[in-house]
Amino acid sequence: MRTLPAFLMSSGLLAAALLGQPARADTTVPSLDKARSAIQTEDARKLYDSQMSGAPRPDGLGVALPAGFSREFLVQQLAPGEDPRRLILAGAKPWPQRPDAYVAMVCMAASPERAQRLLQYGGGDCDALSGADQNAVWVGVFSAPPGQPPTLLARTDGPVATPTDWSQTDIDLPADLAMQDAGAPLESLPSKWTRFDLAAYKIAPGDVAFGLRAGWSEGYSGGGADFEALYLFRLDGATLRVVFAQPMSFVKSIAGDWNPDGTRQHDMSDASNTLVILPGKTDGFFDLQLRQRGDTWRRTFKWAAATQSYR
Repeated sequence: MRTLPAFLMSSGLLAAALLGQPARADTTVPSLDKARSAIQTEDARKLYDSQMSGAPRPDGLGVALPAGFSREFLVQQLAPGEDPRRLILAGAKPWPQRPDAYVAMVCMAASPERAQRLLQYGGGDCDALSGADQNAVWVGVFSAPPGQPPTLLARTDGPVATPTDWSQTDIDLPADLAMQDAGAPLESLPSKWTRFDLAAYKIAPGDVAFGLRAGWSEGYSGGGADFEALYLFRLDGATLRVVFAQPMSFVKSIAGDWNPDGTRQHDMSDASNTLVILPGKTDGFFDLQLRQRGDTWRRTFKWAAATQSYR
């Protein structure tokens, strides 16, 4: 997990910020080996496992490229003019909602030197590992009928620059947001991009979006937290646009009192949302609603013509 500055870990500031956030410490467990059993939602358990388990993770970004795709080709098509030595990761996956179509992405470090370090220490994931340099991600859609080379259909105009909006959510905030000045925008670009989400996000008749999951990890003395957001992309001619970017789940472990046997108690909290497409429409697009699993929290998003996205 990403480590926070030492002065935060050693002071009461971090604990105050973390414990003052929307979600409670739902369960106190006597030791860390009991932590997973206290997590209440499946999505949060997956976040926890991705950090705590040594098992290989699924290829959520399609790094094992389909036939006809290569890392060099994807950089050239999705990030033309960028230095290919900055490449950390390239991925592509079939898009089940559109015949012979593939979603794809490239993840680029701020410099070739930074890319080399991330490839060496980051395991090839699209994870910045620290707040010093943010990686840049380009996303696109290709057509590739059997026996034919891939053809670019649409791509983002540049690296994804839409922040996740934490202003109206039931999901706990990352510490960087929780501790910023009052009145500052509760927005944050992810520190990592983890997997394509290719569920059937039919946002309008004949118009299906696809998802990309992104996240944040933070570590602090005796514990840590993981957060996940969902980005939805829509084809608008030859441009691929972000139309939705909201927090979806979190899991947090905060170390507590020491036990006589040397183990340590942990306060565990988590929450996960599911996205529901409602029958009602705004400007021709179906309304979307986030619903917290196991709770009554709801938040509805409607299409905003001015921004061509959900608000």
